[in-house]
Amino acid sequence: MVTKTSSSKLPVDSFFKTPASAQDFLTRKDRSRVTDVESANYVRSIAWNIDGTSLFAGTDKSVSVLNLDGSSKLRFKSNLNGHDDAVDSISASKTSVTNFASCSADKTIRLWDSRSPKSTSKYSTKDANLYLTYTPDDNHIIYADKGDNIGIIDLRAGEITKTTTFKEETNEIVVAPGGKHAFVAMSGGKVEVLSIPDLTSVRTIRAHPLMSSCQSLCMSPDSQYLAVGASDACCSIWDLSSLTCVKTLQRLDYPVRSVSYSHCGNLIATGSEDQFIDVAWASTGEKIVEVPLSTECYCVAWHPRFYLLAYATAAERDHRGNNAATVRVYGYNS
Repeated sequence: MVTKTSSSKLPVDSFFKTPASAQDFLTRKDRSRVTDVESANYVRSIAWNIDGTSLFAGTDKSVSVLNLDGSSKLRFKSNLNGHDDAVDSISASKTSVTNFASCSADKTIRLWDSRSPKSTSKYSTKDANLYLTYTPDDNHIIYADKGDNIGIIDLRAGEITKTTTFKEETNEIVVAPGGKHAFVAMSGGKVEVLSIPDLTSVRTIRAHPLMSSCQSLCMSPDSQYLAVGASDACCSIWDLSSLTCVKTLQRLDYPVRSVSYSHCGNLIATGSEDQFIDVAWASTGEKIVEVPLSTECYCVAWHPRFYLLAYATAAERDHRGNNAATVRVYGYNS
């Protein structure tokens, strides 16, 4: 189904070659650093750029840029205004360190250059938007909206070239490295495989029970596995060469909203309404660590080069009683 990348090419630090060494490392580096996001009530979505120097965040009314400094501290840089409603999904360019895309409940998709305060392009859609992602060559963006429409934008032509409507709820989307297939999480416990760019269904993966909804997806860095988070509080891991489930993570009590692989592919983080993020050894499902939270988790994202886990949660109150929007990064010395 997908073209594989040799796992030997993936960067793996010595501490992350076995579950025991990973547990030891993260036991010593168990601190989360907090970065305030100015002029926002909450952060709904996050995405690292391709080299991990910046984190893009979608908030209740804008997108924000945070930069990682020389000491690996995340610092707020700026808000980029343009959306009129909540920004539910962010996708970083696969080829540029400054470009990214966002989609919002305001029925628009916008393209950004983090060096500019205004969006570089805007596309109007049929309904409030939920998820989007670039294809590997950055030539297309695929998105899902609340009307259960999947659409594709041809960025070279500058237009939406195809939309298709499903009877099932449509959720997160990931694209295979070859750029020929998209995986769409859906209700009915399934993941639909669509061809690109015509969005024709080519395969259905029955990933979770019929009464559950698949909500979140993440492909492993070597392209061999697909993690599927669902409303049944489980995360299943699928071998894409055989389309068989090889492991199921079952330590959460609430729907799995977000899932992320580490850059080496050995660790997988899952976030939900549970007041912790579960970090597991991907091949065995063994628990490596729990990242404690004071409220529910919206999204998780491993850094593309370091063992740092960014995450955003429901807003907490500051000392004035106002909602405080923050992004946290886990993996620092105590």
